[in-house]
Amino acid sequence: MFLTEQAITDRYISSLRNLREIAEAYYFQGRIDDAFHLWQIAEPLLEGREAQAAQRVTFLLQYGRFLIHRYFLTNRDSELMHAVIQRAVQGAQAIQDQSAIATGHSLVGQSLYYHNLLTGGHDYTTARDELEQSSALREQIGDGYGLSESLFYTGLTLDREGPNERTREYLKRALALAEQHRNTWAASEATRHLTDYTDGDERLRYAMRSLELREAIGFTVGLPSAQLLVSDIFIARGELAQAQEYCQQAKQLAEALGLRMYLMFALFTQGEIEHKLGQLAEAREHFEQGGVIAHELKMARGIAEADEKLALLADGPTS
Repeated sequence: MFLTEQAITDRYISSLRNLREIAEAYYFQGRIDDAFHLWQIAEPLLEGREAQAAQRVTFLLQYGRFLIHRYFLTNRDSELMHAVIQRAVQGAQAIQDQSAIATGHSLVGQSLYYHNLLTGGHDYTTARDELEQSSALREQIGDGYGLSESLFYTGLTLDREGPNERTREYLKRALALAEQHRNTWAASEATRHLTDYTDGDERLRYAMRSLELREAIGFTVGLPSAQLLVSDIFIARGELAQAQEYCQQAKQLAEALGLRMYLMFALFTQGEIEHKLGQLAEAREHFEQGGVIAHELKMARGIAEADEKLALLADGPTS
């Protein structure tokens, strides 16, 4: 079969794009291991002479984004994550693609944010600086879709320093831009975190809206966390039957997808419901099971939460 050089290049680039899109779809479906395997298979193709600089940068940025989310979910391969993002940033700077440079700054900020989150760090200044550089570039080039994401993550870095009005402002602006530019993922995340700045029925509406948005785009991997948020709100409202329903949905999905971190949080939530019901033995069992997973994942915040949950038992049941 004869192909011209241009036809070969076109097919090569198309193959890279198709593999990247399949890997991204696997991630959305919660097939984390399958997605990682496909990214690893596709990455060596970047060395082919048919792969152009812009395509390499696009691939590495998307691969880096996936590795960030995988790191958050599994606490694995942080060195690989940082290395891929660094290659993407260098590539973006080499071709002077302002949109790619902005995305690179955002990914660096996100990776630093999650590193702090998982290891128990408290200084989010560097992460926020990177995200603010991303926001400035995205405003300059008129990228409202990407700006909604970088503003959202900037709000998260502020939130980790304690609830404050600036966080709320960032999240509200991120939500408005996400809705305007149809960034449904960013809208679901901003809505989710705005529940910390609302109360009563409005808080429940925000949580349910976040869940609905994730369902609408087939973001299966993000459903357990959304279901657990709804469960937590029902616990706070004293509506334990509804809390149990959403907790069980999250637990079953986390188990089916092999998402150990979300299973850990589902066990904590289940234990909290049982604690409210005065079922202390069952609560202890679930808190301890969650703690085992936290230690397996070497996840500092999970270990700390397990200790906090077990300390609740010393006070007996709550109403």
